Amino acid sequence: MRVEESIEIDKPVEEVFDYLFEVDNFPQWSAPAIDVRKDAAGTLKEGDTFTVVVTFLGRRFELPYEVTDFDPLRHYTHKSTGGPIPNQWSYTFNEVSGGTRLRRVAQGEPGGFFRVAEPLFERVLKRQVRADLETVKDLLEARS
Repeated sequence: MRVEESIEIDKPVEEVFDYLFEVDNFPQWSAPAIDVRKDAAGTLKEGDTFTVVVTFLGRRFELPYEVTDFDPLRHYTHKSTGGPIPNQWSYTFNEVSGGTRLRRVAQGEPGGFFRVAEPLFERVLKRQVRADLETVKDLLEARS
């Protein structure tokens, strides 16, 4: 399963990248995220790990991730290292006239309950990815 969405944000790439790469910000813009725990202090780098606590379809999950690809101001990826659904999230940042085009790609292989409900799961995930991007846009563009 693969879900891809993009949005243009009227802020420079540096600001968009810095905000999104700071995983402590996840609960501000990603509705399912309720908490984040980094395994190391400071700014993440490739190989670092963190855990996101989410609620999804009425259930609570702790999802451990590792930063697997990191090219500052261009893209980064984090991949699950456990949890009920093997998944990967990739973010790409491109400069456009007046701001940044942000692309977010979610890939995963639902199993168990989620495999049975995969069509529903995919629709819900697509709506959530879109809503999260719109929230990022609203939050960043509201900054002075």
